[in-house]
Amino acid sequence: MKNLFLSIALVVSSLRVATANTPVLVTGYVMDAQTHEPLPFANVIYAHIGTTTNFDGEFVLLIDNPDQEHELLVKFIGYESQSIPLSKNMNDIHIQMKQSTEFLDDIEVYSAELIMKDVNNFHQINYEYGDQLMKTYYKESVNTPNECAYLAEGIFDIYLPTIYSKEKSIVEAKKTRRKEFLSLDSLGIPMFNGHASDMIQSATRREDSFLNKDNMNNYVYSKESITNYDGKEVFILKFEPRNKKGNTRGTLYVDSETKAVIKAEYFPVIDNQIFWTNVKWTEEYVHIDGTWYIHTVSYSGTWDHYGQTYSYKALLVVTDFDTVSEAPQMTNALHDDAIFFHEATGFSENFWDDHNYVKLTLKEKNALVME
Repeated sequence: MKNLFLSIALVVSSLRVATANTPVLVTGYVMDAQTHEPLPFANVIYAHIGTTTNFDGEFVLLIDNPDQEHELLVKFIGYESQSIPLSKNMNDIHIQMKQSTEFLDDIEVYSAELIMKDVNNFHQINYEYGDQLMKTYYKESVNTPNECAYLAEGIFDIYLPTIYSKEKSIVEAKKTRRKEFLSLDSLGIPMFNGHASDMIQSATRREDSFLNKDNMNNYVYSKESITNYDGKEVFILKFEPRNKKGNTRGTLYVDSETKAVIKAEYFPVIDNQIFWTNVKWTEEYVHIDGTWYIHTVSYSGTWDHYGQTYSYKALLVVTDFDTVSEAPQMTNALHDDAIFFHEATGFSENFWDDHNYVKLTLKEKNALVME
């Protein structure tokens, strides 16, 4: 009997070791459990590796070094988080997320002004104030109401120095591809540059941001409602310019426990510019080992040209990161005016090799000639 138990223990142990030493590819679909509708931009995280779902709710995540201490986490604001043990076969898993209905009691005296005061007081300890080396996936596209005009993707390494440093961010291209369906004057399109140097400079870092303590007095904040993220109460705040120095309006999601803005959706005031007809930024953070790290950033805008309306979308996803003590040597660093430089003949998903990426949507695939 002892030998039997020992044999079983050895088999289980060997399976765990095999899983720990073998890369695991996880693919799947995240949906609302009640409606079965896809959940775009759901956070899929394993330790400090992560990705997000596309508009169809699909995701793919390659885990190089799985271990027994971590499980796959799926999180979405307003829904109960899910924790999934890793196994060798994790292809096309369907994850149904239940909307969260349990919240802490709201404290009426905890006003929007007090919440934002706490956001400011805890700002220094909540975010990535060490130098970061980030692996990122980036995509930008241009569409008309009827067709795709341009699509480009890239894998980049980004060195993001602490805000206390005078060093600048460095963006290095690892692999990129693009395809133009219509002739576009890319030089006339703001943000159309191919490496997301502006995208990584989130509202928690920019000196002119509405989250900068010196600028907060230029805005009026109001508490709208309460939701839930990863089992914690989250305050939803609206903000508007108080005076002419306020140049943005939008929505903030504030974690009640850490006092951190964990998601921001905002619309810069564009009354005095001549290109965009509307602009929207969205930033979301993930909480790892006591710090909130930028996870996804998206930018969208529309403009009119000779009677035609164009829409521009950019998405940046931090798929992995390390804290570093100094700027790394980057041999393929890009300049501010860099653009995607590899014209693609096909858009097969095999193109990315061992890099983490975000799957193209069905609509995007239909616009391409797939290999």
